[in-house]
Amino acid sequence: MKAIQFIALAATISVLSVACSDSKKPENTQPTVEVVKAPTISEQTSALNASVDSAWHAVIQVDSQKFANIKRLVEEISYCKKYDEKGVAKALKLITEIRTFQYTQDNLSDSIITLYDTKTDELIRFVRNLKGNTKEISQHPLADQLDNEIMEADNQLVNYRSRYDVLANEYNSFLDANKEAIGTKKRLFSVPA
Repeated sequence: MKAIQFIALAATISVLSVACSDSKKPENTQPTVEVVKAPTISEQTSALNASVDSAWHAVIQVDSQKFANIKRLVEEISYCKKYDEKGVAKALKLITEIRTFQYTQDNLSDSIITLYDTKTDELIRFVRNLKGNTKEISQHPLADQLDNEIMEADNQLVNYRSRYDVLANEYNSFLDANKEAIGTKKRLFSVPA
């Protein structure tokens, strides 16, 4: 009896395998390969330029916010009943002076960066000392918040400028490697890597 069941099972499997093999097989299909075209020199230049511009915008944005907070902190000091009026006037004058020689992508150089950073550091120290010597300032909690934001922005600026330098170096290297295709384009100032 078991032999008959085994033969019947084997026959069923054979019939099923023949039925399955008769079904229509797909024709010889090849996987489709999508060809990705390499970006042109012009497209690569544009992409690098956009990255550099974005990094520069971040530098300027954080620096502008830092100066807005410095000015706001000086104003907060002036809201106190007793404050150093000459010190506040000097701080406001320094803010205006320093902003007039802020570096740009066109005038960027080691000497301009050093001068700007030195003057900005002096201003921050002066304003923080002015705040520390204003007794009533403790009743103005915004002053501490602004002080913290100024210091945070100063630290962020270092990181953003480093990122800009890396991207400017990449851009300059790309220009050097593709002189014939690009022609002459202005190199960007960057601190050497």
